[in-house]
Amino acid sequence: MKKKSRTLMMKDSLSKIALIFLLVSQANAWDISPYEKKIKTTYNVTSVTEKISRDELEKNLRDFVAQTRPSRFVGTPGHQKAVDYIEKKLKELKSAGASYERVEFVPDIAKAGEFYAEDFKKEVVAKIPKTDPNYDHWKGFTLSMMKTLDSVKGVKGYNLIWEKKGTTKPEEVIVIGANYDTLLNDPKTMVVDTKGAMPGADNNGTGVAVLLSMAQILNKLDLPKTVRLVFFDFEELGFLGSRDYVASLKSKNEKIAGYINLVMLGHDSKRDDKEKKNNNMKVYLRNPNDKNAPQGIDEDLKLVTMLTNAGKKLYSTIEFKPEANSMNSSSHISFWEAGYPAVCFSQNWESDFNPRFHTSNDFVETLNINTYTNAFRYITGALIAWNYDIVK
Repeated sequence: MKKKSRTLMMKDSLSKIALIFLLVSQANAWDISPYEKKIKTTYNVTSVTEKISRDELEKNLRDFVAQTRPSRFVGTPGHQKAVDYIEKKLKELKSAGASYERVEFVPDIAKAGEFYAEDFKKEVVAKIPKTDPNYDHWKGFTLSMMKTLDSVKGVKGYNLIWEKKGTTKPEEVIVIGANYDTLLNDPKTMVVDTKGAMPGADNNGTGVAVLLSMAQILNKLDLPKTVRLVFFDFEELGFLGSRDYVASLKSKNEKIAGYINLVMLGHDSKRDDKEKKNNNMKVYLRNPNDKNAPQGIDEDLKLVTMLTNAGKKLYSTIEFKPEANSMNSSSHISFWEAGYPAVCFSQNWESDFNPRFHTSNDFVETLNINTYTNAFRYITGALIAWNYDIVK
């Protein structure tokens, strides 16, 4: 009799747990009503942007990082798991005008080698004496990158592209991107470790998770302009995914309204910040004094002004301060080199650099989820405002 009672009690407890799980699942479910799709004001923008809760944004980040362990270095099992994970998520978004494409490419290893050799010549040889320990430090890094590039010859790359076609201005194409591969360096020698664990929560799990979360919202809207989300591969090895994508734009003579790069949006430490502040992030654009830069600097400035004006009006809890220093550490430089307007939303590299950059300690637990959430809302809100021409 006692045994039967315990069995009944256990079944009752399991039923209650199942009911709680169902209620939580229903609570997390959301949709955008026909009325909310008629976006005409900043209130309408924030209404749809906040459909995804802070908890869901964190879950999207944690799930991606957990499902792609131990590393997303190109050619590894974790890298393939990242491709499969992103692809599955994007294929689930099937609204009118939505489409998905996996683009396979052959990485231009020689081009990447030229980039690192030129960067070493310009940033090290021209600026650092050979007697300075930093000279050998960066020389070791450059040689290690060259060796790493040789080791991945023959490995194919995959850019994953989701597009939502515009309803009234489809020819105006806005491209937003984030890289999903990772790289691990020895923090002392900068030598590349292709076999070590690199969870890549901030670099660039945050960019990927923001893009996937953004896609959930865009999928349910009737957008005037076309928005194309690109998950770039081989970016940690000379930005080869974005280079291949930009080359395809050029070959098709395709024009884009602008490119927004998302990278490292979760690190924010008031204690270690030189300014002792939170939510002081950066948006990078080309240096207007760079005489060697192709045309497009003025367009960068127009783009960043429009986005930050919209972002500040929508979400004043976070700041993305424009920094015109031609920061060359991510996919936006491929667009700059081709003359396309492009900006990069990122951490504050000058005042609050993430010390876990390219290390095995880049975990979700080290990030500031409030700042990550604020960044998502600011960027997504500004994008939607741009798409509907609400804030100019």
